[in-house]
Amino acid sequence: MVKEEDYGKIIDTHAHIGSWSADNVNFSEKTILEAVEEPFEIDLGDETEENEVVAVMISNMSGMDCGVDGIPKQDETECNEKMLKVASQNAKLKSLIVGQPGFGDATNLERLISRHGDDIYGIKLHPNTLRLNANDPLYEPYLELAQATGLPVLFHSQDNYSDPMYIFETARKFPDVPVILAHMGMGDDQNHWYTLGLLQTALMSGAANLYADISWLSPGMIVAALNRADETTVSHLMFGTDIPLGPFGNPDFYPSRIAEVKNAVAEAFDDEEDEAAELLHALFYQNAYDLFFEGREEIL
Repeated sequence: MVKEEDYGKIIDTHAHIGSWSADNVNFSEKTILEAVEEPFEIDLGDETEENEVVAVMISNMSGMDCGVDGIPKQDETECNEKMLKVASQNAKLKSLIVGQPGFGDATNLERLISRHGDDIYGIKLHPNTLRLNANDPLYEPYLELAQATGLPVLFHSQDNYSDPMYIFETARKFPDVPVILAHMGMGDDQNHWYTLGLLQTALMSGAANLYADISWLSPGMIVAALNRADETTVSHLMFGTDIPLGPFGNPDFYPSRIAEVKNAVAEAFDDEEDEAAELLHALFYQNAYDLFFEGREEIL
């Protein structure tokens, strides 16, 4: 049952500040805040609904982006200290600290956690930019740290260094650690189906605690995934955008993305109005709240 006071709340589980060479951009928090700082209305069916983004999980792209020498532009301490400073200035921004297996050391992140404690909500890893397969043993100290601190780990997932199967092979060594497959495999629907099947297999077997965010998925693919999902799978899917990359570099695009996804889900499940509302609430808010915020002394 959706609590009335939580209806329309949104947690965006995938966002960034910093530089990204592929798009030749350098984003500040201003782009994110222009899109999410104030509540906004969308048309949902025949009605108007107010939405409010109450939290955005950010990581610093400058710690994932590599120069022509293949080395990250900012090291683990610098990129994360800068991000934490940005997040400290706006309560909606919640930090996921960036790890750099092969270049950094998990002890750097451990020191950050000891200094900043409750200001850190997870760890972000991007195998593609590091050019290091996600099943490499160099990732394991970062998962060990996540296990020790109770933090979830967000992996970029795609059909290369970040292949979801590679991520699963690492995650199954730490079955208590929530591991999020960003973009649910990215690419085309075939990749999304492959990743969804892997997630469901992991959850049914108990081999790994996999989640996925739905950034870059088409509304049709999101509906198809929800139709294929059982209750446990639904509870492991979360909304995200990858803001400010792609069309989200224009903050005016943000409400339209919310509207297209919500309308697609509401229309697909319109025979069961309560079911549609429950699905939307789980996808846009409750699942992320349970993962990132449950047990913390803060109100969203």
